[in-house]
Amino acid sequence: MEPVIQNLNDYTDKATKQTLQLLVDKKRKFEKFKKRELMWRSATLLSIGLFIVYIYYFVISGFSNYSIAFSYFFDREIHFYIVMFIGFQIGLVKYLLHKKDKAEKEYQDLRKETVKRSDDYWKQKEEWKSRHEVFEMMKKEFDINLYHESK
Repeated sequence: MEPVIQNLNDYTDKATKQTLQLLVDKKRKFEKFKKRELMWRSATLLSIGLFIVYIYYFVISGFSNYSIAFSYFFDREIHFYIVMFIGFQIGLVKYLLHKKDKAEKEYQDLRKETVKRSDDYWKQKEEWKSRHEVFEMMKKEFDINLYHESK
């Protein structure tokens, strides 16, 4: 458990701390997939761009006849492997996008549930008055907004 969450005041019980920790874990999982998806998307676009430049300068412009250039392109085995690698990258980006969306949905659902159930987590009047300290800490330390359900 995060030390900041563990050291919360006495008005926050153990179950609430566990929920806050789970929220932090879900946020980190979402951020991890977001970062990986962006990295692979950039690498894929770079690969596609470099391959198009290669095709233009070394295959199309190198031959006067398009049928010869077309034949040259398909006679080289390396071109097949490059296209397969780019296809793999596109598939990986699609997979990571799916995982990122799933992680974001899990995170947002838990965050919204936490906002809805905040009156259950802080039942007594003194606890309810001190909940803003927990909300501020979560926003400051982990960039998790518990004040409103909407993003």
